[in-house]
Amino acid sequence: MKALAMKSAALIALGLALSACTLRASLPPPRHPLAATPLEALPDPPREPLEDRPFRMRLVRRELGNGFQTFISRGEQTGVVSVVFVTRATPLWDRRAPQDVTSSMAGLMLRATVGEDGEVIEDLLQSEGFSPDVSVLPGGVRVFDRVLMEDLGRYLVALERTLRHPAYREEDLRRALDARIELLEGHLGGVDGFIDDRMPQLLYAPDDPRGAAMQGRLEVMRGLTTEALRARHAEMLSPAHGALIIAGDVEPLGILPVVGQLFSAWPASELQPELHGPRYPDAAPSRGIAVVEPLLRSYIKVIEQAPPLTDPDHAAFLVLEQMLGAMFASRLNLAFREDARVSYGFHAEYAASGTEGELALATSVDPGASRQVVEEVLRELRRVRGDEEGIQELELSLARTRARETLMASLDTSQGLALSIAQRVMAGLDPGSIGTTLRRIDRLSADDVEAAARRWIRPDRAPLVVVGRGDVVADVMASDQVQLQAFQPPPRRRR
Repeated sequence: MKALAMKSAALIALGLALSACTLRASLPPPRHPLAATPLEALPDPPREPLEDRPFRMRLVRRELGNGFQTFISRGEQTGVVSVVFVTRATPLWDRRAPQDVTSSMAGLMLRATVGEDGEVIEDLLQSEGFSPDVSVLPGGVRVFDRVLMEDLGRYLVALERTLRHPAYREEDLRRALDARIELLEGHLGGVDGFIDDRMPQLLYAPDDPRGAAMQGRLEVMRGLTTEALRARHAEMLSPAHGALIIAGDVEPLGILPVVGQLFSAWPASELQPELHGPRYPDAAPSRGIAVVEPLLRSYIKVIEQAPPLTDPDHAAFLVLEQMLGAMFASRLNLAFREDARVSYGFHAEYAASGTEGELALATSVDPGASRQVVEEVLRELRRVRGDEEGIQELELSLARTRARETLMASLDTSQGLALSIAQRVMAGLDPGSIGTTLRRIDRLSADDVEAAARRWIRPDRAPLVVVGRGDVVADVMASDQVQLQAFQPPPRRRR
């Protein structure tokens, strides 16, 4: 036993020594320079032309006398139905209420319901065997669930009761707020929270609530009352801004009378949301932030303004999203991952609602390549604007195909179809505008995409964050292409 213990101790000591050596060892230098992948390195196009899948949406629409809308699409015959309730009456960025009032109102709406006899029912939908998901989005509130076809009528009855007669109780509010405040304070105590708190302030104007500091949110939460939630909920019950989307194995003629009976009872309302449209500063105090953190890899992120869903440039940005990093064959992904081998991948994400859009580019890289990666990302943003080399026809063809197929794939299931229709309805668009977007994607030229990029992307001003060791931060800040403020975040709080 003694010999075994000594052997184990020796192995542990050897392992620790090797680990220490590994941590101290310098990473292999990247290939220089980090040039964008040449055109010939991209995959060959298909030899035979691909026939575009036709877009067909079999949609039944009805509008009740009070303005409430219903959209029913008969889809896959699986015995399952996707149901989405949306309302544009209470968007997230509404001048009538801070975002946390809307979030708390929606978050507690399903917690307790006043029954017909006045008795409070705990978690009505869950007690009926359903699992609804509530989201508060820039365009409004959304409730989504998937139910069996034979349970659809029962679900709609419980849903309407829950939406219209929530019981906002003081104990539920205090319990929910305590949990949210603790979570937010913990988040702010770390590097991720530090970044999430400051990056929006670089993108949005000081009077735009999207860029407000999170500390202000904590103050709003601590002062929330059930009266404020009830008042906000009363604004939500505006049938002219509400809609029900049902997709899947459903017979429209069988369910429309049920919807009419339930939602026609909602009293008409003339209340209108007062949207905070996104506001961008004329000149930010700094280009971005550099956070000193002893990490084995550096983290780099760029966020930029982008068109909303309702803007004609939306289709071009779906293509730009693919070109900048959403598809594997994007130039930056191939340059950093396959050529220089300094990153596991480069990612791009474009998110849009009816009022706003945002483009995010992110990667983690070997520390020694941080400055070169930052400069190459900015160079790529200039390229897709047509400021330098410009967009090549082959990459445009690949990006168009990927953008089109990604959008089409989101419509292949009843869930994806229902959520896609809901997204358009919340933006104030006709669901058929999905087809318009597909046609615009197909017709986009390189000049069209570059022109859209020039209208929104600002390579010299897009907010940037770099997280890494002190020497990495110093090297990035020495670049003449960036203007950063360096921060040493406070140590993470122990709970």
